[in-house]
Amino acid sequence: MHIYLDESYNLQKQKGKMFISINGFAVLDANQLRKRWQRLRKPYTNYKRRIHATDPYFEELRAKSLLLLKDSDATILSIFQIVQEIPYTLFDDSGLKFDTVYAELLKILFKKLSFKKHTRIIIIIDSRKHTGGIPGRNRFQQNIENFLRTNYSDIFCSFLPTPSYLDTLVELANFVSNSFYKAYQKDENTIFKPLRRKLIQIKNPL
Repeated sequence: MHIYLDESYNLQKQKGKMFISINGFAVLDANQLRKRWQRLRKPYTNYKRRIHATDPYFEELRAKSLLLLKDSDATILSIFQIVQEIPYTLFDDSGLKFDTVYAELLKILFKKLSFKKHTRIIIIIDSRKHTGGIPGRNRFQQNIENFLRTNYSDIFCSFLPTPSYLDTLVELANFVSNSFYKAYQKDENTIFKPLRRKLIQIKNPL
């Protein structure tokens, strides 16, 4: 099984609801889904600009991305946490310990998935900047790898932070995450209803 994830969040009170979410999908046949996504996105490459979920040029492609996942062997994933409901132990003098919260949400999401049904789990997550630079990134990576090794010692698990420009399925996860970000920001549930049978959604687990 391959899992593709991207985070979306708002940590600024003046921009409305403060939350962190991690969104994406799990898929059994990643190569087939990649081929379908590449065919779907091909007409949009004529814009001669990088395809990115936050670019309004690709609003039409955003809707198509969710339809693609709905009509595939993928399971759509989303875990969401309101910042105001995060335990105080996950804050320090500098504020929210974002990397710690992010790691804890990932672990909760992984526990929800049926890893035990598979012999090989490849987790690809959009690479991002970490608190503390490279040492912070290494600590985060080790944290997740230790969790996977401890909880799934009999399964081959790989955790790979990867930029979206290197893997179009990470790009697809970006579109899912940005779509869900907009829905969470507006308290709009309409987007989730057609996906219910394909969606694992976890809210405020911390």
